[in-house]
Amino acid sequence: MVAINTAKLEITPPTPRWVQVLTKILLVLIILFLLPELVRAGPKKRKNRSLEKLYNARIVRCETGHCGDHILEESMNCVTECVSKRCHHEASFDVNPLEDGEIDEGRAIMFAQCVKHEILREKYNARAALKK
Repeated sequence: MVAINTAKLEITPPTPRWVQVLTKILLVLIILFLLPELVRAGPKKRKNRSLEKLYNARIVRCETGHCGDHILEESMNCVTECVSKRCHHEASFDVNPLEDGEIDEGRAIMFAQCVKHEILREKYNARAALKK
């Protein structure tokens, strides 16, 4: 024989409507107070745009001036040497020159960083000379 449990099921009455409305209002208020903290951006990383402009100006000056007689895609060896002989040597463009039309991103990045450091050094030296 199967025993049937005849215990009474307890049914809880539904929560009053005002409690549900109050709970929803509180949740909305909490979200509104936390939202600005979640959306707020961190401090912007400031890029040195003037340094980038000076670097690009040097490149363009060499591409159009000293190396203007070369085809643009094939003149990177000439341009890098014109922009900075020291950085041209440091990025080993003199030891292992690029072939015509070749792009070596690693050396290009190294060259750009070197030239930008050189520009910063020149700016610093010019400021120091003005202070004297």
